[in-house]
Amino acid sequence: MGVDLENSWGRCSLPWNGWPEMAAPVLWACCAVLAAATAVVYAQRHSPQEAPHVQYERLGSDVTLPCGTANWDAAVTWRVNGTDLAPDLLNGSQLVLRGLELGHSGLYACFHRDSWHLRHQVLLHVGLKPDPPENVVARPVPSNPRRLEVTWQTPSTWPDPDSFPLKFFLRYRPLILDQWQHVELSDGTAHTITDAYAGKEYIIQVAAKDNEIGTWSDWSVAAHATPWTEEPRHLTTEAQVPETTTSTTSSLAPPPTTKICDPGELGSSGGPSAPFSISVPVTLALAAAAATASSLLIWTTPLFPNARAGNLSLIHLLTTVDWSRI
Repeated sequence: MGVDLENSWGRCSLPWNGWPEMAAPVLWACCAVLAAATAVVYAQRHSPQEAPHVQYERLGSDVTLPCGTANWDAAVTWRVNGTDLAPDLLNGSQLVLRGLELGHSGLYACFHRDSWHLRHQVLLHVGLKPDPPENVVARPVPSNPRRLEVTWQTPSTWPDPDSFPLKFFLRYRPLILDQWQHVELSDGTAHTITDAYAGKEYIIQVAAKDNEIGTWSDWSVAAHATPWTEEPRHLTTEAQVPETTTSTTSSLAPPPTTKICDPGELGSSGGPSAPFSISVPVTLALAAAAATASSLLIWTTPLFPNARAGNLSLIHLLTTVDWSRI
């Protein structure tokens, strides 16, 4: 409504001689009420209409709302949705609300008590923005190279999850990429990722929000996980070590030759024997046999005395052959 302050005060300043004596106090009372109403309207119409400060608080908590930049001991009045609040809710110029309920949500305004100058406004939302989910864990799914199982817990600061359920928002990406993938879940505290890249490490975070009203929480602490990968099969074949033989050559062994032996007496009784040809393999075999027989005779004679007599002629033959002529 429009109010003409000058005309209003002019009407209240009529000369006394035109009014009965008893009517003067009534007139002044009316003028006082009119002036107060005019001041309130003027203050409200000329107060800066700043955008209200939006504030979220959880159910059951206590909150203190300051009156903008006003001093603690400033004389102020608080209203919520246009209704005056009781003075016992004030701590100086601050408004104190305890044990918040959903009904505490609303537009709170602080006015200077004398001038009704609007000092501050707060749009309070109760039960909206929760703390981030807790204990976010991601695990690989055995034998599934593209799956990750993610679990988390409702924030411990949320007062009543049964009466005020939360919904969740999950985001994930491999570390090699910058683009997130998102999944919104209406209930539950678990989700299985089915499109992960095999063998790539992932980062996963979860946010929470009141199922009816409010805003999303901050992101949770990041969890890291890598999908299941099959362990490589290592071939454990033993190295095949080739067998080696060590051959010893006696100092009596002659150099390779193809000479034909001269006829001679080879028999133990001294009788003549027919001439014969000795090839290279036979020559080498006879030389090795002579060396072996000589060594054997030395070691076996103490154990078997009769062996010397029986083999003497053969050993004598093998050890006295002039190998240089063969």
